Amino acid sequence: MPEGHVVHVDARRFGQRLRGHTVRASSPQGRFAAGAAALDGRRLTAAEAYGKHLFLRFGGRSGPPLLHVHLGLIGGWNWYDGSGELLAGRRFRGPDDSAVRLRLRAGRGAAVVTAELRGAMLCELIDMEHAAMIHTRLGPDPIRGNADSRRGWERLHRSSAALGTLLLRQDVVAGAGLIWRCEAPFAAHIDPRRPGRAVTEIEWQAIWAALQTMMRAAVRRGGAERTTRSEHRASWGDELYLFRRGGEPCRVCGTPIESQQMGGRLVWWCPSCQPY
Repeated sequence: MPEGHVVHVDARRFGQRLRGHTVRASSPQGRFAAGAAALDGRRLTAAEAYGKHLFLRFGGRSGPPLLHVHLGLIGGWNWYDGSGELLAGRRFRGPDDSAVRLRLRAGRGAAVVTAELRGAMLCELIDMEHAAMIHTRLGPDPIRGNADSRRGWERLHRSSAALGTLLLRQDVVAGAGLIWRCEAPFAAHIDPRRPGRAVTEIEWQAIWAALQTMMRAAVRRGGAERTTRSEHRASWGDELYLFRRGGEPCRVCGTPIESQQMGGRLVWWCPSCQPY
């Protein structure tokens, strides 16, 4: 599932490439035909990410002003220039448009920019009240400058669930996912198996600081995840300390990395660097 930093990168691209422009909207797949018709000819005025949710605000005609997108497990945006060259996203086989839920296009001639949405879990038009409701049920987003980390702490320290499970809960931390729930506790030297109620507020602030540093850096890199410091990168590809490295030596101390199922998915940790 695309994590929050990916959605923030998408919001930045919309802000840089389509904000202020009147868009042509269509739904080649047909599943969002009515919504695309409602957006067609309207001007994109703002793009915002909160956790794994993208909100695009449109001016012009009456009707729901926000496009709300949640990518889910497999969704993603592809970006193309006027010649059809892929600018960002991942290539799909063949020219078939049957998987394109929404296409947004702006500009003329060589300046045309197109964004195509595929595989999203949610793609809907909503009003401001609905958007506020979504914000209310989410925890703080480490990438946003106005995030209040204490909101996440208040939910975490009352729970007996494992830290690694709680970090996947979007009402605790909006936007964190499998990568960050491994890498942030490692940076804070805390075992992800610890119950939330056994994590002190000082330890929570260390985890929060790691989430902010890692996720914001990933946004600056255009979505690329990297948590290792230069002295711990022996070769190309040594980008992460723990994620998917079960049984391999810890990059810091050499202890074999352990893993177990937690919250339905694997979590990894170093038993030496992250004492229980």
